Amino acid sequence: MKKIGLTGGIATGKSTSVRMLLKKGFKIIDSDKIVGSILDEDEEVLLYIKDEFGCKFVCNNKILKRDFGEYIFSHDSERIRYEDFIMPKILKCIDKEFKFYEESSEDICILDAPILIEKGIHLSMDYVILVWAKRDQQISRIMQRDNLNRESAIKRINAQMDIDIKKRFADFIIDNSKGEECLKDQINKLSLFLNNL
Repeated sequence: MKKIGLTGGIATGKSTSVRMLLKKGFKIIDSDKIVGSILDEDEEVLLYIKDEFGCKFVCNNKILKRDFGEYIFSHDSERIRYEDFIMPKILKCIDKEFKFYEESSEDICILDAPILIEKGIHLSMDYVILVWAKRDQQISRIMQRDNLNRESAIKRINAQMDIDIKKRFADFIIDNSKGEECLKDQINKLSLFLNNL
């Protein structure tokens, strides 16, 4: 089975690209959903956040994801410490899902992961796809999508590797700066390539 890593910067249109690929029948592992499940269900993570970052991020035994996210993206050293703790759990779940699709005789499986390159996950992929957009587009999209001010949007973008540096690691670049029809055309071409692997 071919493992395809799909990544991008925050608010580059990665989720839109994934929806288009899902419609074409590709199997997708969504790392954001994995993280969400871990935060909702893993008691060890709940206790870790409570102990390390304070009870203010927990209410009724649930992690206040938005508040915690806002804090983490404003404190680089704290974010790195948190990522170092939670990353092994995420990787374990990703490996489990890849194994499931491999045992189901799938030819291709796509891993949708925002920090695919930052965490070195791209090294175990057969191909890497990058969804790219201009920085000013990222800022305006995240402000609108997440109802954030400009400063908070920039903090979130800066917490990830520069989108132009990510280009160096990509086998394919999807340019999502020119509208939906252009994006569809690029996804169609990518699908043809993937289906012929």
